[in-house]
Amino acid sequence: MFITASAPTNTVLGAIHGLGQTSASMARAVGPALATSLFAVSKERNLLAGNAVYVVLIILGVALRWLGSQLPDEIRDRNE
Repeated sequence: MFITASAPTNTVLGAIHGLGQTSASMARAVGPALATSLFAVSKERNLLAGNAVYVVLIILGVALRWLGSQLPDEIRDRNE
């Protein structure tokens, strides 16, 4: 809904949705590899007794939670 509402006009709606889908696909492709690599480095180098991966993921989760809270409560309709 936020992606649809972000389009300035109906003519670019397809491009906006395509960009959103591309971004989501990239995150799904790269995310597991980065998480696995971070876990391996954390264990291999014994960072925070091998638990550095969890600290990084908790910080990332808190940051994304804050970012999500910045979204508006209601979506404006372009036609109004």
